[in-house]
Amino acid sequence: MSFTPGLTTTILREKFDTVFNGDKDADAIRQVYVYGILCNLCTELSGSDPDPAFATRCKGLGRVFTTRLEQAVYQLKLMMPATAEAASALTMAAGIAVDSYKPHLAQSLSSHAASMVISLGYHNLSTMRSDTIEERESKIALFWMVYWLDNSFAVRLGRAPIIRDYDVTVPRLTSASTMPSTFLDAFNYSTRHSSLQCKVIEELFSPLALQQSHEERCRRAARLISALEECWATRVMVTLSSSTVGRADFTRLLPRFPAIRIMLVFITLVQHATISTTSIVSPALESARKTLTMNVNVWKMYKHLPEFIWSGHCHWTLLKAPITPFTVTFCHIIAHPYAANADIQLLAEFVATLKELCRFSDGILKLHRLCDIFCKVASLYVQAKHKEASQKQNLQYGSAASMQPEPWMGQPAVNDIDQYLTAIGFAPPTTLGDDGQGVMDGSMDFDASFLNDWYQGNNTIMGFLEQDIPDVPMNGQFDFGYTNGQ
Repeated sequence: MSFTPGLTTTILREKFDTVFNGDKDADAIRQVYVYGILCNLCTELSGSDPDPAFATRCKGLGRVFTTRLEQAVYQLKLMMPATAEAASALTMAAGIAVDSYKPHLAQSLSSHAASMVISLGYHNLSTMRSDTIEERESKIALFWMVYWLDNSFAVRLGRAPIIRDYDVTVPRLTSASTMPSTFLDAFNYSTRHSSLQCKVIEELFSPLALQQSHEERCRRAARLISALEECWATRVMVTLSSSTVGRADFTRLLPRFPAIRIMLVFITLVQHATISTTSIVSPALESARKTLTMNVNVWKMYKHLPEFIWSGHCHWTLLKAPITPFTVTFCHIIAHPYAANADIQLLAEFVATLKELCRFSDGILKLHRLCDIFCKVASLYVQAKHKEASQKQNLQYGSAASMQPEPWMGQPAVNDIDQYLTAIGFAPPTTLGDDGQGVMDGSMDFDASFLNDWYQGNNTIMGFLEQDIPDVPMNGQFDFGYTNGQ
């Protein structure tokens, strides 16, 4: 109830009555609001209650309420009056859409919620002068939750956020809040970090930023990395200074990994924006590898933690943060297929970790299937390049018999894979050295379209994840989206 201004237990019961006991159907916003609360409640209880039977019951009810919520969302009108209930309902629905891995739907819902909190004046402290302390705190909490979602989805989908920093005058929540201190520290860090995320896109990947020189992009990148590291250092100091001794809130169990991972994801994004015509590898490659390795190791170290902790980790860390480290590593494999064994193994271990986490989230299931396909494509591409090099060598040094092409056993040719990678913005380098490794021509000016294609390719993946992705067996057979008979 901390994120709904003016909400009391009595008012909440009345809202529930209108949905379940009313003489007529409740409006769509009321249904989204009630089912959103029930979804979140069942999710928490299904992972934290010690009674397995009750936890299983809550998990089943959670699925029912999620279905009801999705049905109510599709009944929402395009024009809705701005109310605290509507803003809270849309915010909860956006969060639940993340777990289902529907980023475009989540972005649409969070954008509407952002417009509402602006219309209600929750971004402006002067509008709350006559409010009680509890009402003011609830409004501020709701505003920052919407702000966080609005900025996060804008970054993921390459769109401008609705809420701009220069319009905000409300303070962040303080230790006087009724929220658990550990959650409050993490929440405030997330809102600060989300602001930096938007600056990353604005200063490095926007159309205007792509027109800047390489030197200017490097200066901006260095400044942004410093700001990201400073934000993280502040988070660490606050965590060390806050005392949680004697507190019973379960958030004490959460490791600091989610915050570290998100920081590394955006450092990877920033560093990749400094790629130049003389870059043999992406400047972000080491950060990308570090992030993927951390994902694998953290699962091995903390898999014993309660299910609700991993459910939250999947929901708010893996599904909400861009998968930039994965795509940077994938593109490096495509550009350097003759020295890619270690990176292919890393991608395979990351995909295996996602497979272990599928039981915690439907969204992770989709993410696993997509990453699994990309991992298999990378592996087949490397095999194809080695096969191509071997055939060229036979043509140059072999006999007439050896010059005959060998059966390809149904595997795609290199050019076939290149076409599909180009279509989604992950094309391999067009210039290759004698050793087969990707090299950009240093005499050429930087082509900003290369970086823009890569960034848009990451956004394209978000669209893939909103579709049902079938499992692809690793048997050398790829149809690249075509079915038999087409």
